Amino acid sequence: MSDLPDDFDCTITDWEYIYGLCRSVADDVRADAFEPDVIVALARGGWFAGRCLCDFLGLDDLTSLKVEHYVGTAERSGEPTVRYPMAEGSVAGKDVLIVDDIADTGGSIEHARAYVEDRDVGELRTATLQLLDTSAFEPDYVGERLPRWTWVVYPWNFIEDMSELIAGVVERSDHGTFAEDDVRRLLAADHGVGRIELEVAQPNRLGEVLAEMDRRGVVVATGDGHWRLAEATDGPDQY
Repeated sequence: MSDLPDDFDCTITDWEYIYGLCRSVADDVRADAFEPDVIVALARGGWFAGRCLCDFLGLDDLTSLKVEHYVGTAERSGEPTVRYPMAEGSVAGKDVLIVDDIADTGGSIEHARAYVEDRDVGELRTATLQLLDTSAFEPDYVGERLPRWTWVVYPWNFIEDMSELIAGVVERSDHGTFAEDDVRRLLAADHGVGRIELEVAQPNRLGEVLAEMDRRGVVVATGDGHWRLAEATDGPDQY
């Protein structure tokens, strides 16, 4: 998270909310009388949206393109690059809709658009479920515009993002061991994630995240419902 302050805001989402954004994008595509032949879903965030849009728009041609920009939660890897290119001829002569979950700087989807445009496509348009006001790229279709910068935690990467966020807040707190309530307090203080927001969007999952962090070797259970960071040295409990 080297590019951002320690206290950046986060927003937790759920499947129903994101599904609604997919429907909103599909409504705009239909209202615009655009009829794509194929959807290019950017891996990994655009996969859910791509599949839903295929359903809403009556398409069975869905392909994927991976443009790397972020290497971790809110951590940039520099300029976006294509890692897994599409098969040769997969979009040639077709009208294409490129879909991603969110545009932050807009670099990833802009790079994807340039890449696809070079593959002899017909009409080409872009869509994102969410658009941050920091984006320099304006997609053709947007499910929701976010007026201020926030890190959005999606249902499909909830454990991944929350694991990194939890590790970060605990490390900065300099506590030897921590319990679920401590994690909730730290997430609220550093990232504005309130208990109600977390439990409404992803109810009863904090314990699941900590258990998975334990399994992956990020934290170590110390007993009595407490954990410590795996790389931390043993010391007196802080609680």
